[in-house]
Amino acid sequence: MAACKTTLFHIRRALLGLVCVMVPLTSWATRRVPVFLVDVAGRSAPALHQAMRAALVRATGRSQSATDPAFATLVAQASQYVVNYQRGPQGELQVAFDGAAVDRVITSLGHSVWSADRPFTLVVLNPMPDQADYQADHAAIGQAAEALGLPISIMPLPVMDASGRLLPREALLQLVHRFGAEQLLVGQPPAAPAGSFSGPGAAGVSGAPEPPQTLAAPVAAVPSTAPAGGNAGSAAAAPQWRWTLVTPFMDRSFTGSVTAGIEDTVALLAPPPTSAADRSGEARVWIEDVSTLADYAHIEVMLAAIPGVSRANVSEVQGRTAVFELQARGGSATIARMLAGSPHFARVRSASGSLIYRYRPGALSAPPASFPVTAPPMSRTPSSAMR
Repeated sequence: MAACKTTLFHIRRALLGLVCVMVPLTSWATRRVPVFLVDVAGRSAPALHQAMRAALVRATGRSQSATDPAFATLVAQASQYVVNYQRGPQGELQVAFDGAAVDRVITSLGHSVWSADRPFTLVVLNPMPDQADYQADHAAIGQAAEALGLPISIMPLPVMDASGRLLPREALLQLVHRFGAEQLLVGQPPAAPAGSFSGPGAAGVSGAPEPPQTLAAPVAAVPSTAPAGGNAGSAAAAPQWRWTLVTPFMDRSFTGSVTAGIEDTVALLAPPPTSAADRSGEARVWIEDVSTLADYAHIEVMLAAIPGVSRANVSEVQGRTAVFELQARGGSATIARMLAGSPHFARVRSASGSLIYRYRPGALSAPPASFPVTAPPMSRTPSSAMR
């Protein structure tokens, strides 16, 4: 027992140094979204109702919130939550709602709220559509991300190798980390050849692109005729885009419309609708086949990067098995859901339902701490609108 404690002490001390050098993902890869700062058509009651619907979509990460009957009273009483009005960078009228008060109402109704600190995502279209299509696609993707509150930048980046295949995930993560982002979303337009990401989209890139601008402020009102997002109806017959999401802890693929990548990414990262997902809980995770200090550091950084995790520490070491104590919104259910698509963690069957995973080693590159990153303008955003 004493030997185990001594080993754990040395591991923790070494991890402190390694993790400080690597820079924890949660400190550099998120952006604070002004959830409750909304473009508004005027100061009339109908305009405020539309603005509140837009804020609810962004607060929950669910387009259905715009028309959810549970929020009907909150929408009708939108004027009671107004903090002030202001002018945006283009002179547009904006309303700032009391975010803390609205959050309390949302949770009191049994629904979840999504933290305003959200993963900054680089979006790459590869191959790039024709110029005429590109402008329309760029606008549609940006509007979907703005409406749902996902901070993004659409950039032409070299994400493929000479054979037209996506680069290894470690190389992709290193690339996005270079620009202060946490994850990468690659979209393949319908006209692209099946089974590859080849094309001119990244081939012509030379040197380092300029630091990205985020597209996450402020949200525009959601049209009253239909909630933002979704792939139902006529969209089902439209040509299908293929999307690949690469994060430090998982990879996922989606198919659908030009905005499906954004919509499905938000659906994956935002908490489930019920407010039980907001409750913070302890989760113990057993990781097998951990052999080096670098492995411990990589695992700790990846676990800490899971949305909703506020703490991830080694608590026990048993040979090549490490036990991590996590504090996570939604507890063990959140951890299991987010690691389901991870290439680094393979779930081990357990009769007790414990979270046991086998570690698949792989380098997790860290970004240069000094790389310049342009954050969304927030100088005039009231603190209440930022939560």
